[in-house]
Amino acid sequence: MAYSVVKSGLIGLTKYLATYWGEDGVRVNALCPGGVGENVSAHFLRRISKLIPMSRMARGNEYQGAVVFLVSEASSYMTGAVVVVDGGRTCW
Repeated sequence: MAYSVVKSGLIGLTKYLATYWGEDGVRVNALCPGGVGENVSAHFLRRISKLIPMSRMARGNEYQGAVVFLVSEASSYMTGAVVVVDGGRTCW
């Protein structure tokens, strides 16, 4: 329960700060990553992979593109956005 509450709070904080700092040119966005499939047991990987449409967890370097996009001028008109990079897990 605590994880869900904190995650929801961070998403709300992202949206609030986007409106609060928008006039100052500060962009506030959130990246919501899925889990990384490194240093976890094979049993856990099999179970969690069944809950992810892409049937696997992320590799350690798969969030870099989203981060680069969010800090670049390519996202210059984005603020208050929540970018989900989780292999589709939250689609269920």
